[in-house]
Amino acid sequence: MSTRVAIPHSTVLDMHAKAADADFQIWVAPPVAGLVPFPSGARHVLYVLDANLFFGTAVETTRLMSQLYGELPPILVVGIAYATDSPSVQAELRARDFTPSTDRAFEAMAAGFPGAPAPTLPEGERFGRAAEFLTFLTEEVKPFIEARYDVSPDASVLFGSSLGGLFTLYALMRRSDAFRAYIAASPALWWDDALLLREEEDLAASRGDLEATLFLAVGSEEERSDIPTLAPFKMVSNVRCLGERLASRGYRSLDLTTYVAEGESHTTMVPQALTRGLRSIYRPRRRDEASSAGGSLTPHSSAPPSARS
Repeated sequence: MSTRVAIPHSTVLDMHAKAADADFQIWVAPPVAGLVPFPSGARHVLYVLDANLFFGTAVETTRLMSQLYGELPPILVVGIAYATDSPSVQAELRARDFTPSTDRAFEAMAAGFPGAPAPTLPEGERFGRAAEFLTFLTEEVKPFIEARYDVSPDASVLFGSSLGGLFTLYALMRRSDAFRAYIAASPALWWDDALLLREEEDLAASRGDLEATLFLAVGSEEERSDIPTLAPFKMVSNVRCLGERLASRGYRSLDLTTYVAEGESHTTMVPQALTRGLRSIYRPRRRDEASSAGGSLTPHSSAPPSARS
């Protein structure tokens, strides 16, 4: 007899997205007090993309960091998940929801991958639904959470990795006011011939400010020339490029940190991005953090965002 292990004090809610005409699960985990009672008041919220992959990591990380030493305030973790245990189906659905366009080169590469299962989504519906997913997230999920839980609408953080990191940056560029802070880990900036890098140029030309906090992170091992499945995507180069571009724009209200984690890969980068990103958001930065972190931490602005406690 086998028993499923559940995350304590967590809830799974089914939700149909009107904007995206698709079904999702919303996983919710409130903070849990340790030896010292939590302060009263509305909670901060961490919205986690790819909850099927990262929800447990985010929940236990935020709980531990708030319980023991108060490194974080009490945080309600909200994960956007899919009601399937199949990794291949999850991969299809996230590619549909997190991408702003179709990438024909990626589609051909994925189709030719040895052992790749046949797609379950119909042709024409496999990519490019980021706009609908963003509407769902901002106009359906966020209001639902804010109505159901005692949270502060002005203290929310969006976290995404890989294609989820691509979407996190897409959300920042399209709706920078939707979240107070953004953590983009190993973002797939290579998507559709670096579409988001081109969109950043349009963004810079159309607005004089960008009011948000962005923690932009990548692992140093994500562009190794001896790993042919990684090197062509230029993960590190693209993150550095975007970070330098955003820093050069002179956005008065943008609090930007670009972080390259030494020795971390595409998968091991996730917990690093969460811990370093959340600490960066919720406390003033120390200039000596780069050496203690074992990576390159580049704060481009030291103005404390309002999300910090």
